[in-house]
Amino acid sequence: MMQKITADLTKVDGFGERVETGPLQINDDWPCTVIRGDDSFGYAIALAETIKIAESSNPAEFGSILAILQTKGLLELLQKCQVK
Repeated sequence: MMQKITADLTKVDGFGERVETGPLQINDDWPCTVIRGDDSFGYAIALAETIKIAESSNPAEFGSILAILQTKGLLELLQKCQVK
């Protein structure tokens, strides 16, 4: 599920009219990493290729099966940002 925050970001220090890819901290909460949907598309393509390479080689050389599974989870998350 995608969460949306509605705010006038032009009144927040350091923001222009849109939130860019990079670190973001809201109030005193932990900082998070924002990846814009248009940037996620490129990262998703790169991760999909990386997964193909890792799965076709010896997973032990890549790091571990867990690393491949975590990378697949990140790929799925990035793909959810695509607007149809």
